[in-house]
Amino acid sequence: MKKRKPLGLVFVAIIVSVAAVAAMVSWWQSRPQGSPVAGEFTEAVLSERMTSARVLALGEATHGTHEFQALRLQLLQKVADQGFTTVAWEEDFGSVALVDAWLQGGPGTAVEAARLFGYGLNRTRDTVDLLTWVRAQNDQHPAGEDIRFVGIDAARPTATKGLALAWLAARNPTAAADLTARLARFTDESLWDRAVAADVESAVADLQAALTASDDGSEAAAEARQAGRVLEQARQRGLGVGNRDAMMFDNLAWVVERGTASGRERTLLFGHNGHLDRAGQATAVGGDTVGRLAARQWGDDYRVIGTDGHRVGLNSQGTVSTLTVNGRIRGLFEGTTVGYLELASVTGADAELLRGATTMVSAGEPFASWQAGVPPLHTVSVTPAAAWDALIYVWDASPTERLG
Repeated sequence: MKKRKPLGLVFVAIIVSVAAVAAMVSWWQSRPQGSPVAGEFTEAVLSERMTSARVLALGEATHGTHEFQALRLQLLQKVADQGFTTVAWEEDFGSVALVDAWLQGGPGTAVEAARLFGYGLNRTRDTVDLLTWVRAQNDQHPAGEDIRFVGIDAARPTATKGLALAWLAARNPTAAADLTARLARFTDESLWDRAVAADVESAVADLQAALTASDDGSEAAAEARQAGRVLEQARQRGLGVGNRDAMMFDNLAWVVERGTASGRERTLLFGHNGHLDRAGQATAVGGDTVGRLAARQWGDDYRVIGTDGHRVGLNSQGTVSTLTVNGRIRGLFEGTTVGYLELASVTGADAELLRGATTMVSAGEPFASWQAGVPPLHTVSVTPAAAWDALIYVWDASPTERLG
């Protein structure tokens, strides 16, 4: 009589078989696909399709990665002489205004200027390199042709409040003194204190009214009034209301419209991929993103370059992690180190590949090291043809070097 296999062994065999099939399917889906059609970004010349945009955005897939931050300088060097003299940042409005003052000839060093950024993720050696180059460029160009930085985020009220009150103090010192006292508790440290945010509602409204009443039509007045608006956005965020991306888009629109009025026709935009892609796919947050709103507002006058990588190191508040992501479109970038590909130039089967979903690396800040072991916490599924106009792919990326 033939012996039956123990039931437990049958279950084990089934589990092993299912796991093997799943592994094979996963490998098949994530294998490199596409022909090697990308070129090195350092050698790339951006097409007129990209450089004629009113807003050209550069996303970074992960905050805290050297290569993604270094691309800011490399891209600016390619397009500054084509009219991109305004640079908008996913950064605190007031803090970037301090950085911009240094770029226009203010005292101190590039390292000291980099430390003025509100977000620690931007206080890096890569940022120092960027500021050094921009300052040198500005020293060689007259006002109006210089490069200006503007922050579009509302997250750290101290510097923004200081900008608005300083401008008001020169025109209405009594009102400025009163409002300084009434807004004293509303700081970077108290931003998320809902009681403080609620208490300063009338003070922020009175500040906006005082700024409007003192408006003399100057550029400095426009910046002060914008600071008042951003301060109210920060207050709303402190209350836990409002859409951050919608706020940033409103601020970006202000930057673009102000630039057009002053002869600055084109704006370069730096931020995380998840804020900037045209389809709003590169984020787990959902809802309208800066990129979706920009594409709706400006259509083809909004162009965006996304970034991705295979092995990506990142530095998040001093914690270094390495992420490995096997996006299937990486075959398009075979043979490059930092590859660049404009999607409109891709044809045939490669174009079809870009019309399907692929896995892309994505990490914000803060990012804990344990998240590196949980792919859903550092990846997003994106349809490149819908999300991007161009892609930059880094095979081996390293963490940023933060300033001490």
